[in-house]
Amino acid sequence: MKKIFSSGAIALALTLAFSGCSAPDSSTDTPSGQTLRVGLEGTFAPYGYHDASDQLVGFEVEIAKQIAKDLDVEPEFIETKWDSLIAGLDSDRYDIVINNINPTPERQAKYDFTDPYAISRAQILVRKDSGITKLEDLDGKKCGQTPSSDFGQTAAKAGATLLPTQGFSESAQLVINGQADCTVNDVVTASHYLKNANSDQLTSVTISDAEPVINAIMLPKNHEELKKKLNASIEKGLADGSYKSIFEKYIGEDISPQK
Repeated sequence: MKKIFSSGAIALALTLAFSGCSAPDSSTDTPSGQTLRVGLEGTFAPYGYHDASDQLVGFEVEIAKQIAKDLDVEPEFIETKWDSLIAGLDSDRYDIVINNINPTPERQAKYDFTDPYAISRAQILVRKDSGITKLEDLDGKKCGQTPSSDFGQTAAKAGATLLPTQGFSESAQLVINGQADCTVNDVVTASHYLKNANSDQLTSVTISDAEPVINAIMLPKNHEELKKKLNASIEKGLADGSYKSIFEKYIGEDISPQK
């Protein structure tokens, strides 16, 4: 399937516009009838995951579908493991990534981001008898983490030894089994897990002094027209309450950015 936009098509359209000519009727010049390729893990509840009937669901999946509808395109979800997810933008596997991505300065140097669509907070998932009550307590502890994730870096900076995993569910299982002391993630993921996991051994600890976790859509640099349309759709979804409804459906609370 074709991309919505290409940098060459945009440059051609601008050149023709300034020369007084009209752009040719090319499928890459307009999103109408085309596909928005969306990169995500597909194993990260409640963001994007497969339900009991193997349908891809989650609040980021619904947001991506709403954005595609606003852009008059069809969403194509491309599931990729976290460690190679962001790199998929470099190899043109998809147009955007929506997967609990925090626009850190390091990422902003290489990629572009939309306005935030959600705000969350960091939490530590531990066994109830762990004695861990704050971030500083992770010093010398073993944390099950995806090493390249933001939360993996948070745990490492606190002095934890990282036990590499492929995702949150595996990390949580290491804590249950006693192979890890903790795993760090956000309140959305931790709360969803505690609500649905068949285990009463775990609890969560809020990192009170941690920066809020911003969720934004990642896209390649110099795709300004696409970014403009994405931001317009996000603004619409936040303003009309549709994102609020999606968040409450999957999380039980509204994590919309406060205006």
